[in-house]
Amino acid sequence: MQMAVLLDDFEKANALLNGEDSKASKFGAIRYYEDFDVTKWHSDIYIDQIYGIRTFWDLQQNQEKHSDEYRQENMIQLEMSVSKLHDFINIAFFHHLIIKKKVRY
Repeated sequence: MQMAVLLDDFEKANALLNGEDSKASKFGAIRYYEDFDVTKWHSDIYIDQIYGIRTFWDLQQNQEKHSDEYRQENMIQLEMSVSKLHDFINIAFFHHLIIKKKVRY
């Protein structure tokens, strides 16, 4: 969504949809994973909860509003209210995973 809606970079948006990695100037290579891929990396863990992060924040067209504390507080409240809702998790820019270790008896 960021590439298509905010940056008008349709070529990069299509590349990401085709499974290609991306690059960030400050962070280098960005690799995209499905949430449950992490459970394939180690058999002793499981995903306990998934939260959608930054569902609305990055979609604000007027970036100057980001510095307004009143708007920040209201945006945090809004983001938190949808962070556990499946439909909003699916469109969130990031996912926060709560991973736990399996208990062995």
